[in-house]
Amino acid sequence: MADSDGLRSAIAAQIEGFATADGAGVRSVLVRTLDGPRLTVAHGADLVLPAASLAKMILGVALFESAERGGLDLDERVRIGSLPGTMYPSVLQALDPDSTVTVRELCGFALVTSDNPAAEHVRAVLGQERIDATIKAVGLHRTAFPAGFSERELGPLGRANTTTAEDMLRLVEHIDRTPHLKPLRHYLVNYLRNDRIPSRLDDDVPVWHKTGSLRGIVNDAGVVLHPARRIAMVFLTEGQTDNVRTAQEIGEVSERIVRIITEGAAH
Repeated sequence: MADSDGLRSAIAAQIEGFATADGAGVRSVLVRTLDGPRLTVAHGADLVLPAASLAKMILGVALFESAERGGLDLDERVRIGSLPGTMYPSVLQALDPDSTVTVRELCGFALVTSDNPAAEHVRAVLGQERIDATIKAVGLHRTAFPAGFSERELGPLGRANTTTAEDMLRLVEHIDRTPHLKPLRHYLVNYLRNDRIPSRLDDDVPVWHKTGSLRGIVNDAGVVLHPARRIAMVFLTEGQTDNVRTAQEIGEVSERIVRIITEGAAH
């Protein structure tokens, strides 16, 4: 095992370079190894920033934990035509309006494709009380989730959903270690938007993660399932002038951090 102080310094240099680059806007980063010697490196991890679609992971946790307690039926069927429309691409448009899917499947659509109408239905099924209770139970002390994913809420109102990198890491670790949340890990490892954290990694390195995007906001959070070491990563940003470029930079710094950690684990 390489010297932990040396590893920490090398990772910190990568994070600082990403977070403080010229014109970077606001960038918050938190990296933690989940097995082996615990290593945590952060920059601005306590900054409260818009969560965007990272909040859909909270919906998934709230749904499956409510079902685990017997409060919800995940197999209740929902008619596709009864779901709200959207101006954005939706996987639900491939289905006949008279066909039905389960609430469980809608949660899957919300996490595999980030589908907004599916997420809105899950949110309605849960209700604000269950969502707030989940936020409290998981210990997301600086997270607020008052808005949903309807067309009306995807502009300025959507920025009311806020969190910190510390809270998102706590959520990621909760999903990672909780047996009855295995379906969420399955959905998220099949997430179709594989830019950001996974984009520069080898194809045989799975990553379960969820991105979040609004104008000027480029977020990602999840776990790199490298065979040498599982690594949790959270990136929150605000004030980005080029979302595409920021997404590329997240991929670049993620690849460098993973290489530093896994090469250190081999020595």
